[in-house]
Amino acid sequence: MLNFRANGKLLLTSEYAVLNGAKAIAVPTKRGQTLTYTNGPKQLYWTAYRNDGSIWIEGSVETGDHLKHVKNLLTEAMKIAGKLEFPTGHVTTTLEFPQEWGWGSSSTLTSLIAQWFKINAMELHFKTSNGSGYDVACAQSNQPIFYEKKGNRFNITPVSLENWPTSNIYFKYLGHKINSQKEIDNYNKKTPKDVEVFTLLTKKISKVRTIKNMIRLVNRHEFLMSKHLNQKSPLQNLFQDSKIGKKSLGAWGGDFALLIIESTEQVDYLKGQNIKTFFSWNDVIL
Repeated sequence: MLNFRANGKLLLTSEYAVLNGAKAIAVPTKRGQTLTYTNGPKQLYWTAYRNDGSIWIEGSVETGDHLKHVKNLLTEAMKIAGKLEFPTGHVTTTLEFPQEWGWGSSSTLTSLIAQWFKINAMELHFKTSNGSGYDVACAQSNQPIFYEKKGNRFNITPVSLENWPTSNIYFKYLGHKINSQKEIDNYNKKTPKDVEVFTLLTKKISKVRTIKNMIRLVNRHEFLMSKHLNQKSPLQNLFQDSKIGKKSLGAWGGDFALLIIESTEQVDYLKGQNIKTFFSWNDVIL
């Protein structure tokens, strides 16, 4: 029996723009996904569990149409590893976070399969996805990173955020899951513009030390991304207090929002709305 684990992910800056070369800050999350492989003589059977223990998807990888993505990952992993025989036996995967949160069910799977086949996870990612790859980079990192992709090349650099006012940083789940792959495809059809401004903002945000500067820069990022996408911020009517720093994370309109909050009354209010969808930095980030 073989056991593997990968971290989830959050992209804190340069969402979308990272696809066109903008430098981004990405962080691994405490919750991720695990994979257990048990060798056996029969066709490979796959059982994927949600974080609540219920079965998400299962069946024979070689014959199940609903497991095409898994089969594609395994096939490409075999090519990279130079293996000719499709594996047999049983695989179980278990998410440690709700699937709808968007913390990397696909990227963690890519990392897990790469670990299993002892290959480079980033190579497997670029063989099977048109995403930037920051999420797979987070899956195998134990600290925040700068991520930058230029054409077919990428750069992963550890970054220290120890001076950030993390005791005032929170994450709020918005409850509207967005199809990230579809959003990426739509974005890639557009002509990239103003990408360098997000690299500059990322550098400034990485060096921030005070709550007020963090709020100012985060709100600036949301404003500029709204212009970049020609799309209204999904947070403009949700959190109207100008004293709160707020920016969308991931595909706009869904998943999570990053909030910088100085007021304990505001924190208590948001916790009171739904404690299960409101998290502190230390609750989430590895």
